[in-house]
Amino acid sequence: MTPSQSPTLTPSDIARIALKRLAELGLPPTPENYTKFYNAIAAIKSPTDKSDEELKSAYQVLFRVSDVLDGMSETSEVLLEDLLRGSEVMDQSLDALRSSHDADTLEQVLSTLIESTGSVRQTVNASHRDLQELKATMDKIQSDLAINRKTLEQDPLTGALNRQGLEHLLTREVKRARRANLPLTVGILDLDEFKLVNDRFGHLVGDKVLMHFSSIAKAVLRESDVLVRYGGEEFLVLLPETDLNGARFLVDRLRQVNAKTPFFHHSQHIDIRFSTGVAQLKQDENGHSMLIRADEAMYQAKNSGRDQVIFAD
Repeated sequence: MTPSQSPTLTPSDIARIALKRLAELGLPPTPENYTKFYNAIAAIKSPTDKSDEELKSAYQVLFRVSDVLDGMSETSEVLLEDLLRGSEVMDQSLDALRSSHDADTLEQVLSTLIESTGSVRQTVNASHRDLQELKATMDKIQSDLAINRKTLEQDPLTGALNRQGLEHLLTREVKRARRANLPLTVGILDLDEFKLVNDRFGHLVGDKVLMHFSSIAKAVLRESDVLVRYGGEEFLVLLPETDLNGARFLVDRLRQVNAKTPFFHHSQHIDIRFSTGVAQLKQDENGHSMLIRADEAMYQAKNSGRDQVIFAD
């Protein structure tokens, strides 16, 4: 199988890779370590339409995370070893103090205690500086990773979320809807007869039509709603805290604004219409099942004459 055919990893696949990498490095699987590796790997295992430069940047972030975690582990080991040695010396010295009444012996024991305490203090101070530097580096990496991940999860043409970004968002929104007992609705919109636009005017004009429609959709959607470039001429709107009636209102509003905001190419009007399938999350289904029902409803709308909305059962 060629790289362009490789399937996107599921969250559970990414989790297994992250845990395996932590084990290989001998790092504790703390929430902080796990999250850093999970996010970096999730960014790398992105859709295959990303450039080599973007993927290279993601790998560089992962390697930097690995190096910093290695440094933290080494610093912690040195600190713990020195503290352990210092503790053993102090225990022995205290035992000697309790059992000895000789002035020379007491002076020697106290000297040993002072020396051991000073050594531990130096190690703690050095470790503190190292960890502060590592923390600053990790903060910068996390910032880079956030930017990198946003780039990998964004459709470069329309600026909408791509399917990889939808995968992460959908899981989170389904959990939130379940936890708070809130409705969650999705609509899949397919631009009708878009192939005719490409055939007649060319793909560059077709791209402009997609950007035009995306801008209209973003203007209509609420701040909490999410627009996704779901396919070539397919868009998806994820509507948190919205039932079917709310989705109906939003789609109708989008249809009205779209009709009043035509796209022109060299003074020629290009009509943009779309077929829509809408589904609301059921109690006994996951997010992907909801998407399947919305997709089936969208195809019903196209097969029933296009330019209409079908609500899934």
